[in-house]
Amino acid sequence: MANVCDVLVRLLAQAGVKHIFGVPGDAINALTEALRHQDKIKFIHVNHEESGAFAASGQAKLTGRLGVCAGTAGPGAIHLLNGLYDAKCDRAPVLAITGQVETRFMGSAYQQEIDLHGLFKDVCVYNQVVMNPDHFPYIAVHAIQTAIERKGIAHISIPIDIAAKSVAHADKWQAHIPDMRVLPADLRNIDKAAELLNRHDRIAILAGIGCHGAADKIFALAEKLRAPIIHALRAKELFPESHPYSVGGLGNLGVKPATRVIERCDLLLMIGTNFPYTDFLPKHAKVVQIDGDPCQIGKRIPVDVPLVGDAGSIAELLLPTLKAKQKSAFLEEAQAAMKSWKAEMKRHVENGGSPIKPARLAYLVGEAASDTAIFVSDTGEVTAWVARYLQMRSGQRFTVSGMLATMAFGMGAAIGAKLAYPERQVIALVGDGGFSMLMTDFSTAVKYKLPMLIVVFNNRKLGMIQVEQEGRGLPDYETDLHNPDFAEFAKLCGGGGMRVTDPAALQSAIHAGLESDVPFVLDVLVDADEKIIPPVITLAQAVHYGMAKVKERIGS
Repeated sequence: MANVCDVLVRLLAQAGVKHIFGVPGDAINALTEALRHQDKIKFIHVNHEESGAFAASGQAKLTGRLGVCAGTAGPGAIHLLNGLYDAKCDRAPVLAITGQVETRFMGSAYQQEIDLHGLFKDVCVYNQVVMNPDHFPYIAVHAIQTAIERKGIAHISIPIDIAAKSVAHADKWQAHIPDMRVLPADLRNIDKAAELLNRHDRIAILAGIGCHGAADKIFALAEKLRAPIIHALRAKELFPESHPYSVGGLGNLGVKPATRVIERCDLLLMIGTNFPYTDFLPKHAKVVQIDGDPCQIGKRIPVDVPLVGDAGSIAELLLPTLKAKQKSAFLEEAQAAMKSWKAEMKRHVENGGSPIKPARLAYLVGEAASDTAIFVSDTGEVTAWVARYLQMRSGQRFTVSGMLATMAFGMGAAIGAKLAYPERQVIALVGDGGFSMLMTDFSTAVKYKLPMLIVVFNNRKLGMIQVEQEGRGLPDYETDLHNPDFAEFAKLCGGGGMRVTDPAALQSAIHAGLESDVPFVLDVLVDADEKIIPPVITLAQAVHYGMAKVKERIGS
């Protein structure tokens, strides 16, 4: 008769799960034993559970399918949390499986006993401790379906003694994987939205990752409305800057043309985005918002017309109701601004001087990548260089720790991406600070023979923290890093590596890394004094920066 963990593994395989990321431990021995006896799901032994949770989150973001990670009782479970919060904040479906001490010891402050139900309460949409083996199949099915349906975290905690117990009538249970729900829009609101859109001429579209699978329809809307498209960071893969209607990203990591469009628009059409930086949103424009989650409507800015439903379906309903606009001075001005920005960008990326410029590094990696490459960005100053200077092409993919913006996401997510898409090129663009946090999991990539390129933007400091300190008028304090030679580290792990200091060697080094048949670290020493400048600098920022530099000079 099947035990609890046998049933769990069968249900996860039925749900399409291919990998479980984690670290073995005594409290999950029954789970790893169940995995040992089948061949549909592979257990990926990472060096740190946080990396495993990042891998599960990265897989879920890129595939839309359930990601799974596991940790033993106590410390193993605790280590999962940062990666789980990343998935929660970016609405990625992930199941966390944790072990727990035997039920007879629960509540007695036993070794490694943690209140896991309480610990996971905030991060989860579903959270249960299994206390009855015959009740377990219901819990497992409900956890899987809730995580997928609600795009969130489900957590199952299984005490050691429960995990190995037999389950009655286990075979009758199966997980019914919900299809993506298409919520019908209120037709009255379609008419209201069309009336508003037809009345305005300076329309801007702000599009997010909720437009996945519907980019062609959003471009069709833009063409009919003569509306420039601005993308949120995670939607960089959907709206490449090469498209004539795309004017880049918004926010401190964004570009001037996008900021200018927002400032001048008289109507903002928000589609599938939870863009949080309200200072960059228009102050006086009318707003039409499309989102599949009604809770997101009006969350960031007052909305005149809400449209709840799938972005592509609502776009299809809207298109026939819209009057095709003719020549648009607003669009032409945005396109001219984008042309100027691209010329400015070209000057930056063509700067082959020494030290190596991070803008040039990001650009050259994008230029050398294959047409189906998957890019994973870590958090920090590297995110800004990637957001602005990595030029993506249609067919390429991109992911990042969006709302949580946690460091160390890059390595784990790249492992998850390569396992999900073994035939595709995977490139992680990471800062030296983020990479060094969990860099031992490079050996995990080596162990499982996952050729990928890790590009380290090595400026020997936490560059974004320095920018933020100085932006507040504070002197740079304790942002410097004492780094090893990351390329030598990669070789010691059994992978490939190259340290680059000579600008003339950069392009050939990138190609060598991309052509490697083992995981490869490209450790690039970039200009530590190169600053990422916001698209608009306020007077307060300029004053604070000046104050910080004075304090640094006089040692105050």
